[in-house]
Amino acid sequence: MLSLFKKCVDEGKITEAIMVGQNMNNRTPGDKSLFIPYYSFLCNLAKSLPSLEERAQFLDQANVVLSFFVENTTLTESLIDEINVYQNELNAIRIDIQNAQEQREKAEEERIRKSNDAHLKRIYSLKDQLLNAESKEDFDKILKDIRDVDLLIDKSALTNKQNDVYDDLAKENTEIMSAKIRELEHKERVDYNKKAAEAFREAFKSFQANEEKYKNQTQLFTLASKTLFAYDASKLFNETLIYYNHVYSYIFSKLDDDGKLALTRYSIECERNLG
Repeated sequence: MLSLFKKCVDEGKITEAIMVGQNMNNRTPGDKSLFIPYYSFLCNLAKSLPSLEERAQFLDQANVVLSFFVENTTLTESLIDEINVYQNELNAIRIDIQNAQEQREKAEEERIRKSNDAHLKRIYSLKDQLLNAESKEDFDKILKDIRDVDLLIDKSALTNKQNDVYDDLAKENTEIMSAKIRELEHKERVDYNKKAAEAFREAFKSFQANEEKYKNQTQLFTLASKTLFAYDASKLFNETLIYYNHVYSYIFSKLDDDGKLALTRYSIECERNLG
């Protein structure tokens, strides 16, 4: 049995070696010649494996094997001293594993701290981009980038300082978003009004240049639908509406009764450009 165990160990068959080692120690409990090879094998695994979880697992197995041996062997004074050496060895391995676990945890905490720092810096950079966004498309893209980065932050691991920075950034971004939305909406409305005013101007100039042409209702509809009635009055500034009324009144005044009725109908039926 011992030769089979050593063969498995030499061939690196850990699972088989453990199986044989357990079997030979259970079949001949208290036999020192069988205990030492198996115990040493487990200790070597507990010392050398890269996985701390596996090291701890084999340490526990070595402790069980030692306890089983102590319970079943014939104790002598020299053997007790030897067992104390084994016990001290297990304690040393346990301390080594604990230290390695602590180092790993500290390294992971440091990695997360650095990662959170990088994400917070990225959000700070995106905050400036958000502040300078020139269009709704840019604003939406930057806002999505901020949300994506925010999801990467391990909020449960934020330090007090990082948490303060995160809260400040969240507050600042909320204020910037509100202000930027108002700014972009106003900019869009200004652009919309500029286009509307230019369309009304085109209607005025075109009608002035050829009044007879637009007394034909088909031509009048083409002109009105593309210019005069192409914009939503609810989105126009008062100044734009004043100019619209001026153009509308001028055209309306030049039409006969049928033309006036047609123009009124077009004002109701034409589809508006909503921006």
